[in-house]
Amino acid sequence: MKSPMRKSIVYGIGMWILLGLICPSLAPAAEPSLSLQELLDKIQQRYQTPQAYTAYFKQTTTSSAGSLTTEASGKLYYQKPRQMRWDYETPEIQTFVASDQMAWLYVPAEKQISLFDAKNLISSPLSRTFFDGVFELKKDFRVQLDPKQSNQTSALLVLTPKVEDPSIQTLRLQVDLRTFQLMSLETQDVLGNTNRITLESQREKPELDAALFRLVVPPETVVLDADGRELNAADIQKLKNQTR
Repeated sequence: MKSPMRKSIVYGIGMWILLGLICPSLAPAAEPSLSLQELLDKIQQRYQTPQAYTAYFKQTTTSSAGSLTTEASGKLYYQKPRQMRWDYETPEIQTFVASDQMAWLYVPAEKQISLFDAKNLISSPLSRTFFDGVFELKKDFRVQLDPKQSNQTSALLVLTPKVEDPSIQTLRLQVDLRTFQLMSLETQDVLGNTNRITLESQREKPELDAALFRLVVPPETVVLDADGRELNAADIQKLKNQTR
């Protein structure tokens, strides 16, 4: 049986893809009284430059009944084009890596690597938007500014999909008005489950070590494909070659 933490990670995979381009910057003074379109334009401009970055993250997932809440934290790595790595440090060590070719979750305690269909992970318009680093939210979402949750230093954007998506009923983005970077993202699905991720200590990098995004299979580790079938040594080697 999957642990609550594993369920949280599987539920949050779509959320991970959404975080494709949250970038660091210097902190000038907040700009006063921007219109919604001006704010979206500022965010778009901010996200066009960075090629890579690292950050520490905190993730909280809550079930619709409120009876189960899981918390996790770790370090995030992002490299253009379309490469991501999430190293979970608490409450359980796990690593999730995704690119446009393949994605996998490694759980050392279980000596198991589970593969996911990368195409499915980035199939939604929003996932592709963030994963590709193109911030055009109004193309696929109705965007509103929540005045009650916004002030001179931050703004809360509430997004609803133009096309029905069971995994995302609403998306809330908190934006720093000094830097125009995203401070946090929170999704709610049609069942009422919520997934919130915040980032800290964000650092822009010119490039990351390519080894971070290569498939490494430790000794005695089982590799399962997207259908749960165990792969043999030849199949595993083919996968390794894809990430070189």
